[in-house]
Amino acid sequence: MFRVLLPCAALFLAPALVPAPAYAATAYYVDPAGNDSADGHSPSTAWRTLDKVNAQTFQPGDTVRFKAGGQWTGRLAPRGSGSAGSPVTFTSYGTGARPSIAGGGVVDAAVKLADLHDVVLDGFEVTNTGSGGTPRIGIAVTATDLGAVPRITVRGNYVHAIQGATSGSQSSNPSAGGIIVSALGKNTATYYQDLLIENNEVADSRSYGIVTWSQWMQREGWTSLWSDLMGIPAADYRPWTPSTGVVVRGNDVHDISAGGITVMQAQGALIERNRVGRTAQNHGNVGIWWAGADDTVVQFNEVSGTKYWGLASDGNAFDADASVHRSLVQYNFSHDNEGGFFIAVSTGTGPAEATIRYNVSQNDANQVFAFSTNTRNIDAYNNTIWVPLTPFIQNHPDRASFSLVKVWSSSVSNIRLRNNVIHNGANLPYNDGGAVQYDRNLYYSGPVPGGDKAALSGNPLLTAPGTATTLADLSGYLPAASSPVLRQGLEIPSDGGRDVSGTALPSGMPDLGAVQRVAGAGLSEPAATVTTSFGNGQSTTPAALTDGWDYTTWASPSTGVTYPGTVTLTFPNPRTVGEVALATHFGQGQGITSLDVQTWNGSAWVTQAAGAAITWASNTATVERRSVPLPAPVTTTQVRLVVKAANHTWGNLSASEITTR
Repeated sequence: MFRVLLPCAALFLAPALVPAPAYAATAYYVDPAGNDSADGHSPSTAWRTLDKVNAQTFQPGDTVRFKAGGQWTGRLAPRGSGSAGSPVTFTSYGTGARPSIAGGGVVDAAVKLADLHDVVLDGFEVTNTGSGGTPRIGIAVTATDLGAVPRITVRGNYVHAIQGATSGSQSSNPSAGGIIVSALGKNTATYYQDLLIENNEVADSRSYGIVTWSQWMQREGWTSLWSDLMGIPAADYRPWTPSTGVVVRGNDVHDISAGGITVMQAQGALIERNRVGRTAQNHGNVGIWWAGADDTVVQFNEVSGTKYWGLASDGNAFDADASVHRSLVQYNFSHDNEGGFFIAVSTGTGPAEATIRYNVSQNDANQVFAFSTNTRNIDAYNNTIWVPLTPFIQNHPDRASFSLVKVWSSSVSNIRLRNNVIHNGANLPYNDGGAVQYDRNLYYSGPVPGGDKAALSGNPLLTAPGTATTLADLSGYLPAASSPVLRQGLEIPSDGGRDVSGTALPSGMPDLGAVQRVAGAGLSEPAATVTTSFGNGQSTTPAALTDGWDYTTWASPSTGVTYPGTVTLTFPNPRTVGEVALATHFGQGQGITSLDVQTWNGSAWVTQAAGAAITWASNTATVERRSVPLPAPVTTTQVRLVVKAANHTWGNLSASEITTR
């Protein structure tokens, strides 16, 4: 259709000055009672069939509106792309149910957006099932040898009844399912930019729920995907070229044969505010997992009901999988997952890395944390793990092999669990092979890992633990006013500034666990810098005193120590200090025993506590904590300890952590 006539004056312009044609955006209408011979420009002249829609090449800004409540059989496979700010949009008009597109199991995908960009698909009901078992797709987004593919949005659709196998490997085929996005080809590296999949419901899929994947995936010894499932020979995969700006948000994914949400081959993907339930119903899999992906953020999700298929067959809520770097898993609610809360596993030489913070795991079973091949650089802090003796655990024949922490491989390294509240009413063991380091967790029921030299134990006195039903209903994990977890945590740099419920974290020591009782300043800030007049011994640095880890220590030289000497903390931002807390191991041999506490008022040091005496109870690797209260809270940017005396069994003085609360 001819859309715009250029003014005559334009004919006399130099070619370089002629603007690109500007198309007038057109609205088209589609109605099962319409007429394909009509122009489609109004509800009264609507087109009738998908074939008519598929034959049209749409232009930037066009909108194609399907009548609400209308039903179509076959495949929607439109042509024509939009542009930045002017997408081609497929949506509905009128009132009533979503327009329905039923693939009937005879097409590979009921909706197929192939080699398009700047397209929005909004508000359809999509099914694709028949009498067979061949894996099918509800909504397919695919691009082949296309380079960058910007701004595809799949929003507000109800995708369900997607055909597939009910057992065997084909029931866990990542190339089939509800919403499947693929980047294909061998010649031109192809990847998505600003892909948005949001506010869809995906249910009753006989394979996966939502997947993004790419043929451009090779790195770190991972050379191909599953050739028996993806239909691509191993020789046809190409070097890793990640999609960027991928957002999977606000989707409700449930009753899925295999995985719920999977993002592969992406840089900086955001997976947030999804609800995923009852996945892995026909094959071992995970609620949300990602692979071949760097800097993935997984937050504000609720995952429940993932089915258990065996000790080494997943069933977890979350999985940092093959070749993933710097994942961040935060502010999620995981509950009643038969396989556990979190698993990490890789392949080739690539790692599985993640920071796991401020999540609640309730009634998860099997291996609450599982770490397998090439898992490294895992930092799990300020989570609340609540594992009562559920009927599933109590009655399961594999119960003797269940673990709270399980390490599967000797390649696992640098795994830390700190500041967590762990209720282990099921009495699950820590089968970690010594590969996991624990620091300052509170343990309630069950064994206490011997490696946690700063462990707390006992009832955490939470308000109503174990009763949460949604992510918005975690108030039962709020510590009571008399809870032993209050302000006992390590001060961890760059902690995100908030807890799972949105409460701002304090500057200084937080509560243990995922829920903070009293709000603080909410600053996610780097560690305080530390200087000392004593000098450094034993290859230590003063930075160890504020790194949020009891097992890195600072020590003075073992000779020539004179008093008084100073240790000075400079904070990134002003903070209110009510007391100064010290942590030390081998305190009777090297702990500080007398000091003044001073604060900086902007022009001078002010002594707040003079001649404070500290007594240490042991001379072992057990970390002891002592605090020096100030007469009244002071807001300051610096704290200085004027050390007057210390124990000197080995000639030096030493401390593990110095912080405030």
